[in-house]
Amino acid sequence: MTKVVKRSLFALLALIFISLVLRPPVGSIGPLVDELQKVEGLTGFQVGLLTSLPVVCFGIGAFASPALVRRLTLNRAMMWVLIALFLAMIFRLFGGYIPLISFTVIIGLAIAVGNVLIPTIVREQFPKNLELITGVYVTLLAISASLSATIAVPTSDWLGGWRMALAIWLIPTLAAIIFWYPLSKISAHKEVTSEETHAEERRAVLVSPLAWAIVAFFGLQSAGFYAILNWLPSLLIDRGFSPLEAGSLLGLTTSIGIPSGFLISVVIKRFKVLSALAVIVSAFTLSGLIILFLFPDQAILACVITGFGFAATFPLSLTLIGSRASTSTQTTQLSALSQGYGYLIAALGAFAFGYLKDLTGNWSLSLIVLIGITAVQLVAGAYAGRDERIAAR
Repeated sequence: MTKVVKRSLFALLALIFISLVLRPPVGSIGPLVDELQKVEGLTGFQVGLLTSLPVVCFGIGAFASPALVRRLTLNRAMMWVLIALFLAMIFRLFGGYIPLISFTVIIGLAIAVGNVLIPTIVREQFPKNLELITGVYVTLLAISASLSATIAVPTSDWLGGWRMALAIWLIPTLAAIIFWYPLSKISAHKEVTSEETHAEERRAVLVSPLAWAIVAFFGLQSAGFYAILNWLPSLLIDRGFSPLEAGSLLGLTTSIGIPSGFLISVVIKRFKVLSALAVIVSAFTLSGLIILFLFPDQAILACVITGFGFAATFPLSLTLIGSRASTSTQTTQLSALSQGYGYLIAALGAFAFGYLKDLTGNWSLSLIVLIGITAVQLVAGAYAGRDERIAAR
């Protein structure tokens, strides 16, 4: 086995395990809320912070990624992210609420940096299979997010409490560290990129209309996804569905992303210009939301169509980040910008969706606003998908 093949194999195995641990450490908390309130005596406010802060961290932490890459190089930065994630997952299991929320925040920040580094890693390690490997990554994200939510309560029952339910995700995290370690000894760019080069590439990204179109596309699709993720069950219950039915429909909306996210990633490679694809998949989300607004009795159809739209726009966003930058340094800068602002927009969108309901007493205005921003997402995707690259400096 040649060194190149061996390196690619280790990179693929590491990426698989990294994909499996970038959602469960925070995704497992939601299903365990009732147990945390009963066993640990947490208040509603404390639980609210515990579940919402990680999404905010996804945005804030993303902005630190370029600086870490500049100082450490790409591969070493990912190694330190995995180590920080592993240690924080251990330390939050000891003590009460303060260690739990403090180290969950650190976990959120570590995941944020990992989110940003992945598109550059895929570009560096698999330049000829960028779309396919992105599809694998996105599919594993969806599987691990769904699996972690599904098994959290049963594993807590079987293994003796919420701590063990969270601790089981230390196993794939350790595997990711083991497989990434050999690559951490290799600089992805042969040498540390100079601060001047980073500054020039950052300016190139900041002044590019194409970059901001990608930021808008990523941010708006994230806002829609997290608004539905957080509030769809409440919306459906208010329309007469039982809690079990509402939860099942949310599961349908998210689980449909497992096959469709991979499918769209494979199809992407056939398109040189991604504008039409961005418009089509955004139109799915838009159509599903309109059906949800106008035809309450067609909730299943609305969830299927909306779920496909969300599942397709996420890998498309990552592909745009990886393919529209001219250099690896630009890719990291663009990824940080897109995901940094994107997840902050997502947190704001999820909050606003619920706030508008409290303000008006029903979900109509919330859905109208969400339909409006999805229409803007469609326009942003049409621009971002053009066959262009950000100019190299």
